[in-house]
Amino acid sequence: MYRKNENGVYIKYYPEKNVPYLPLDIKIIYNSRNKGIKWHIYSDHFHSMGYIVDVIVNPKTLSDMDNYITAATYCDMKMAIICFNNEMEKISPLLKSFYDYNIKRIDYCINFYLKELAPECSQEQIINLLKRGDIPPSYQEWAEYDEKSHRDKRKPESFYLYNSSVTINCYSKYMQLVNQSNKNKEKGYAPISPKTLEAAQDIIRFEVQCKYHKTFSLNQKAGLLGNHDLNKYKTLLGHDFYNEQIHSYWNKVIGKGDWYSMQEAIRIIESKHFNSQKKKRLIEALQTVSLHRSIATAKLLLKGYQLDAFKHTLSELSNLNINPVTIPKRWNIGHIPNLLYIYYRKAKMDEFEWLPE
Repeated sequence: MYRKNENGVYIKYYPEKNVPYLPLDIKIIYNSRNKGIKWHIYSDHFHSMGYIVDVIVNPKTLSDMDNYITAATYCDMKMAIICFNNEMEKISPLLKSFYDYNIKRIDYCINFYLKELAPECSQEQIINLLKRGDIPPSYQEWAEYDEKSHRDKRKPESFYLYNSSVTINCYSKYMQLVNQSNKNKEKGYAPISPKTLEAAQDIIRFEVQCKYHKTFSLNQKAGLLGNHDLNKYKTLLGHDFYNEQIHSYWNKVIGKGDWYSMQEAIRIIESKHFNSQKKKRLIEALQTVSLHRSIATAKLLLKGYQLDAFKHTLSELSNLNINPVTIPKRWNIGHIPNLLYIYYRKAKMDEFEWLPE
């Protein structure tokens, strides 16, 4: 246990048997290894007699499943809840059980295994295409000041967007695990095994982190659907809610269409029975995105009617199953399928009406 002192620094805390209360701010960590659970217990400033208990849980790690690659599923929650309750009993019966806690944040994610979905591509190439996607209104791209270049730099291994409600992260699982392994060693934990790192080489993860405000709205929706439990985890972590969030944010940032080379995209447009003006407009939109290296940057340079017209043209390209981001010519690749849609097709989840033909 660590308590916050008067300088705001957490120092080791040794509970006294005859003191019937905790300090105003305390953290509980596990020294031996990462157990997949972190505790923060602190005073409620709005109510003089009470504490707030915040718990961050990684269901896989908590359930002693040393699998850094696959994400936890709804089915994993049964064992995770048992382990969660066991850990709480070791600390204090006052912490009650998992079912007495509100869920404040959920990370929905999906793994794309490139050898199966896009075997001709490397993870670096896919990350390159993802980074050229769109940035929805109210979102910012994460950047950190670099001392060497004296400017803000994006994460090289990911496309990371955020606002006050949601964080959207498309990243290389391999690079993320390399960074995590280094942090483990710094904290005295075991590094991630070379076998695990090798298995992550061809995995791209798309993650939607729903913060408090977004999770609150999801809780309300679950209530309207008939779930009146306190934490509503059976609905929030269920198939429908997961699929809705992944699908919605993927389309907002990455888009519905497949990636094509400029030459192949133009061939598709010219094969349609459009008038010359529409063909020209569609091709110019592709060239504009290519010139400015991303949809987001191209949109920043337009205003008013021009921006509205550009957005409309992007929507028309999407209806043709063409992603406005084109494949660089030097790659010598004509077509890369949309990862989300090819994933669902291969999983034979044909019941989703939003899958394009």
